[in-house]
Amino acid sequence: MSNTSGFSVSKPVALWNKPINADFKELFKSLGKGVINGVLGQWGEVAKDAVEATSALGLGSAPEEVAWLLIYCSLKEAIESLIKGNQELLFEKPNESDLELLCDRLNHSLESIELHIDQEFFRRPKDLPILEAVKAAFANWLKYFSVNEAQALTISHRLPTYFVFALHEEWAKHPEKYACLKEELDTPFTQANEREQSWQRYLAWLQKQVEEPMLLEAFGLKQVYVPLHAYYKQKVGSEKAEEFERRVREHEKYQRIVLDLETELEAWLEKGDRNDAIRVISGGPGSGKSSFTKIFAANQAEKGKIPVLFIPLHHFEPSDDLIDAVSKFVRDDGFLKHNPLDKEKADSRLLIIFDGLDELAMQGKIATEIAQQFVREVQRKVERFNVRETCLQVLISGRELVVQANSSDFRQPQQILHILPYFVRRR
Repeated sequence: MSNTSGFSVSKPVALWNKPINADFKELFKSLGKGVINGVLGQWGEVAKDAVEATSALGLGSAPEEVAWLLIYCSLKEAIESLIKGNQELLFEKPNESDLELLCDRLNHSLESIELHIDQEFFRRPKDLPILEAVKAAFANWLKYFSVNEAQALTISHRLPTYFVFALHEEWAKHPEKYACLKEELDTPFTQANEREQSWQRYLAWLQKQVEEPMLLEAFGLKQVYVPLHAYYKQKVGSEKAEEFERRVREHEKYQRIVLDLETELEAWLEKGDRNDAIRVISGGPGSGKSSFTKIFAANQAEKGKIPVLFIPLHHFEPSDDLIDAVSKFVRDDGFLKHNPLDKEKADSRLLIIFDGLDELAMQGKIATEIAQQFVREVQRKVERFNVRETCLQVLISGRELVVQANSSDFRQPQQILHILPYFVRRR
């Protein structure tokens, strides 16, 4: 198959005005009525899915028309998801005649967009040209409902990430509907098997997580995240240590090596040393451990170099065998169709992030032992997987006291990275 396969997808006025109204005017109008009538929770009634089948759209089976169906359905789901997540900000309830005029203007701003669907679209769906136009139209729609400009721009800016996740979901739910695209396009997306498709969906979900609204505000974690600095303790040279012994306490024989946390961990991933495959992030409550691990997981997922599995330990049931425990977590999580630690189905490289070691330590009276057993089981499995080459790297986060109780299990000082408090970072 040619590496330059592809086709143009044009959205002319005639197609926008099909009798079944398969256009953004009807989408924005139906969602607006949902706001006006106060039935935002009943999405099945608010926005009837007029694009459930190709025939409902009045489209044929030509690849370019089916591709438009895929894009439209995915954009529709992404916009609905963004509205549902921010519905508390939609206060104003204008009349329906004004809404009609607004939707006419929005539709007019989009009707001349031309798309070209090729391999690059499926590799970088966030770069789809129509997204910028839809973002602007969506922001204007939000402002019509008294969302201020800053909030509207913040919400609409998340549309590309939501669109990518919706794209994977739509393809996974209705593969038969888009089967003809596989014959026209030779891409990692269209040629992926079920396991690869489940990874693509999961990695898109990781990116969406840091964009979701928090604290009933328009912004998500990604918009307010502050990069972290950390340090590890390195023993001072013997001569200096002897001098210190005469003047200072024992623990001051160590110096702090301060570094940018994400830069350090990316370098660790890139190096991929099989004898140095575990890192631990330590910090007190509110220091940013969980925020960092979520951001780091999302960033690595977007880069796509190494598959990343994010496991919040409060949703994890440790057992004597890490492979079995991960298998149960993956099954309950519902995204991946296989256990990535299964030798027969394992990927060539994998990063697992275990967030919240202290969560394990809170599950029973033998708290410290539970955490220690878990850490040692992780070490055993990492050594087993990395006998010949680096296949598995693990990042663990936990509170200072819990990490200190397990510090004897880590031989190299840079394996434990202590987060610097924010006020120290600001100096």
